[in-house]
Amino acid sequence: MPEPTTFYRFHWPDGVSSEGRGMDVADALEKLGFGAEAAKTLEYYEVLEETPADHARHEMIKDAYR
Repeated sequence: MPEPTTFYRFHWPDGVSSEGRGMDVADALEKLGFGAEAAKTLEYYEVLEETPADHARHEMIKDAYR
């Protein structure tokens, strides 16, 4: 069974955005043809769709701070 991946939208300083899937940000960028170090040049990125395990972990963290 393939590992679930997270879907990201990357925003670059020149106003261009790109979308990709990966186990993490570096993996998604590499699959798009960028080196993992490209993450340092991003303006920001968005998580558009989390893996079920990531979603559950984030919900547990939010609950801990309520």
